Amino acid sequence: MRIVAARNGLAWIAAGVRLFARAPFGWIFGVFAYWGLMLMSNLVPIVGPLAATVTLPAFSVSFMAFARAAEAGQPIMPPLLFAGFSRNVRALLVLGAVYLASVFAILGVSALADGGMLAKWLIAGAPPAEGEAREDVANAALLALAAYAPVLAAFWFAPVLAAWRDLPPAKALFFSFFAVLRNWRAFLAYGAGLAAAAIPAGLVFSFAVSALGSFAAGFARDPAERLAVAMFAASPLVFAAASVLFASFYASWRDVFPAEPAPSDAPAAAPA
Repeated sequence: MRIVAARNGLAWIAAGVRLFARAPFGWIFGVFAYWGLMLMSNLVPIVGPLAATVTLPAFSVSFMAFARAAEAGQPIMPPLLFAGFSRNVRALLVLGAVYLASVFAILGVSALADGGMLAKWLIAGAPPAEGEAREDVANAALLALAAYAPVLAAFWFAPVLAAWRDLPPAKALFFSFFAVLRNWRAFLAYGAGLAAAAIPAGLVFSFAVSALGSFAAGFARDPAERLAVAMFAASPLVFAAASVLFASFYASWRDVFPAEPAPSDAPAAAPA
């Protein structure tokens, strides 16, 4: 682990763009397939969302494998989506269970501010009624974000440390947390860069939806139908933005934890 300069946080975003540009169709397909799997799993009551959360660390390693393949000039093939399940799966599932418990703990902390309205909204999809205190929900959301920050730091590098460096879950969480903490300047610049990039990206997406909505008016009269068609047609832009974000995670890993060993964690049909 090393401590990097603040400007490196911005370089991670630029590296994410370059890694995406090396295999854009592979990235977009991978993100689309992953979100599709998560959508289908969430259709299964209780078990589906729990499984989606527990497997999150393994899938995060899969996207690291995407980025590593792109860095090596190799194609991103569909089997790579499951590369995270080919090495140290038990440790990754333990991390997923710890992450799930952390989320519930954070929601429990947020309930101190609003009596559990935010938790009910996120878990059961029941937004606060008009008469309920929206200010309390907002305060609960801020409290949840503050509580989530150390969890995010602990899990930023933990999955790849467990999968590629063979660290047990507790050590992976420990080293990830302190790697982020000691590089707080770079991560602050990284967050600021992402926030700044979100503004033009949002404008481009809005323009695309508007233009596609005008095109869809030729065969869809209902405004809601036109909007749905336009949103679907513009969705590759969202997948591309998510791909750059995932690739930037890998860039931060390569920068903070250099000299990575090269484990063979990809399926035989698509070596990383």
